[in-house]
Amino acid sequence: MSQGETFTFYSYARVDEDRDDRWAYTGIPETFFYDEESAREALRELRRDVASDKDEEWLPMQLEKIECLPISKESIFALLNDGVGAFVKSYEIIEVID
Repeated sequence: MSQGETFTFYSYARVDEDRDDRWAYTGIPETFFYDEESAREALRELRRDVASDKDEEWLPMQLEKIECLPISKESIFALLNDGVGAFVKSYEIIEVID
């Protein structure tokens, strides 16, 4: 695979310890952010929205830092054909929001 630029981006997801593959398609689209603060603010806003609806219950969410593979023709095809998980080089949970 040819070497290209890598990028770090951020996301969040529901905490689900029973889920084997973090990147498996769930039917819910992923949202990605350029920086940690944007992702954190979006997660805070989501939490406020859920908390303001008495019929909804907040479930713990995890703030994530993701580094992609070096950009190349091969890595883009992997992303398009196999999904986000094929494009992730490393992933870490920064914080869990209860």
